[in-house]
Amino acid sequence: MPTNSLITAVLRCCLITLLLSAPLQAIQAETLVIAQLSDRPKKDYKQLRPMVEAIASRLKAQGITGGNVALFADRSSLVAALKAGKVHWVTETPYTASVLVHEAGARPLLQKWKSGQRRYQSLIYTRKDSDIKTLADLSGKRIAFEHPQSFSSYYLPRILLESNNLQLYNLRGQHSLATDQQLGYQFSRNEKNNLLWVHKRLVDAGVLNNNDWQNSSRVPTKLKSDLRIIHRSKPYPRALELVAPHVTEDLAAALKRELLAMTVETDKYLLARYEGTTGFEQVGEEVTELLAEIYRKSRQWQSQ
Repeated sequence: MPTNSLITAVLRCCLITLLLSAPLQAIQAETLVIAQLSDRPKKDYKQLRPMVEAIASRLKAQGITGGNVALFADRSSLVAALKAGKVHWVTETPYTASVLVHEAGARPLLQKWKSGQRRYQSLIYTRKDSDIKTLADLSGKRIAFEHPQSFSSYYLPRILLESNNLQLYNLRGQHSLATDQQLGYQFSRNEKNNLLWVHKRLVDAGVLNNNDWQNSSRVPTKLKSDLRIIHRSKPYPRALELVAPHVTEDLAAALKRELLAMTVETDKYLLARYEGTTGFEQVGEEVTELLAEIYRKSRQWQSQ
């Protein structure tokens, strides 16, 4: 028969084990939170919610008990949320991804084939009757980017233009002028304005991504027939999936595994709702280099 002191020691040991394991289980039980910048929260919430709930149901072994969506109006709020551990997973375009990587410690997880596109290009175009034939001919001219936060219609083409020795100058109004050695630029705010400004000769050239260019609802065939592309950038990632710095390697690996396993055959509804996604692929070293270049350049422009 065991002695009373032995029984007491065993009970004490069991009690200590229970006390230690209870808070650990509570910490592991988490709601998986996906985040994105948004100026249309109702629509974006509907796009992201089915995916995060489906993935959460497949990550129960990692302590995930549910899924939720967090939308942010600006990058500084999203950066703060990642640093505070309030967000696990972010789906974003390359410029925002570059900020999250370099300011919040986010880790690129996968490339996302958003809207059916694995990659996309920036197209620089002008009118067919323009004397502009090459990028060099843009010196002393005016170009329209879409908006200051656009990857395909500002950051990417600006890097491209500067690498071709063009000095860019921000035109603050329609009647501002650049010198013969500068390329003046303005923001059209959307792709339709971008097209119309070029068509009506308010600017000499514009920038759209190839997806918009091929979309007749955004670039009507009748107007496009008067336009001519003078340069196409090389293809770049359409969008990226990232994880926050506090996300464990085990959880990140499980999330990556579940996303890579999705196909249009097995998860057609979920992928379609998830911003028209058709698949995911591994992130290569060139993506890391691209994000570093975008971030470095954008800091230079903002300090000018």
